[in-house]
Amino acid sequence: MDEKNRQILEILQQDGRIAHTRLASIVDLSAPAVLARVRKLEEQGIIKGYQAVVDPAKVGHAITCYVSVSVVHHQREPQKQIAERLLNLPQVLEAYHLTGDIDYMLKVTVPNIEALEQFLMEDLASIPGLDKVHTSVVLSTVKANGVIPVVDEDELENSSQNGHR
Repeated sequence: MDEKNRQILEILQQDGRIAHTRLASIVDLSAPAVLARVRKLEEQGIIKGYQAVVDPAKVGHAITCYVSVSVVHHQREPQKQIAERLLNLPQVLEAYHLTGDIDYMLKVTVPNIEALEQFLMEDLASIPGLDKVHTSVVLSTVKANGVIPVVDEDELENSSQNGHR
């Protein structure tokens, strides 16, 4: 990945709606060249999509929490069934399969404490194979920009040669 593509990715992560002409002037390329690069980044799956960032509280979801889940059995089929069930819960914004004592970490949003109780006691508890569930309610958000630093290939190569990653 060259410097221009890194610049394009950094800018698009901050403002996905930026006009290609404006983006082109910032990275010092022509608009058609920028458009071609953006399309190629999309085709390669580096840019996975675009979305509006919505304030959950302003659309009726006052509570955000993280739910850690441990499972009873660690065989492939039960894990696959659990993952499929988690995908179908609309309250789950993100779900990660982890190493260690916790098997899944869920980011959950609900309108109120009653909805959280229903989610935990009915929706989540109805999934067979779950063992321990721990919920942490978010009091405030310190940082949530979602911008992924684009690593220079030379930096990546040097850090892996030095044992850092």
